[in-house]
Amino acid sequence: MQIPLRLSLQQVYKLDNYYFAQAELEHVTSRFCELNNIDFLYFWGNQSSGKTHLLLAVAEHCQNASKRALYLPLAELVEEASPDVLESVEGLDALCIDDLEAIAGKKEWEEALFHCFNRLQHTGCKLLIASQSNPAMTNIKLPDLRSRLATGLVYQLDTLNDEQKNKMLMLQAQSRGLKLPEEVAQYLLRHHSRDTNELMSLLKQLDSASMVEKRRLTIPFVRQTLANG
Repeated sequence: MQIPLRLSLQQVYKLDNYYFAQAELEHVTSRFCELNNIDFLYFWGNQSSGKTHLLLAVAEHCQNASKRALYLPLAELVEEASPDVLESVEGLDALCIDDLEAIAGKKEWEEALFHCFNRLQHTGCKLLIASQSNPAMTNIKLPDLRSRLATGLVYQLDTLNDEQKNKMLMLQAQSRGLKLPEEVAQYLLRHHSRDTNELMSLLKQLDSASMVEKRRLTIPFVRQTLANG
């Protein structure tokens, strides 16, 4: 099964370009990627907390280590597939399930995930789930699934403050081979969005413009590019 993605080739999500604001989160993610001592991780946070980046990065890391890993975005699958897709995950070493909230209240999907959960326990596949809510506050209706979700190691992905977003932007730029001066990163935060997803879109736009124009990222160039954007 291929990983369904809404990503361009410029959007490469890896562990080494993910900004970990919490040392403990970085440690537990690294341990999970070893696939030998954590069976189930549950990450939750708001829409711009970096959940998708982290799940894609974990799946990519495991695949590069010759492990069988898969990323499943439930928000897309609910629209484009049937719950039977969750029966096609046998033989994996790791499964990363994004957008848990997308199946809340959808009986067939909730039951399919519950049965998938049980099968993975028997096969030894490691499971990573991401949601906008912690297990205690989820809108999942199926009691048995709610009970299963509460058995994982639960971590909240905190919203980054401005200093952390600044560092995140510079790390992302570096991973693209793009030099982003600190004053330019600060300019983006002051004059444009503080939403991390929107900041990533701005960085992608600036990366493309910099390549086309063969210009460094200065504040005047960034101002002109985004004004014409």
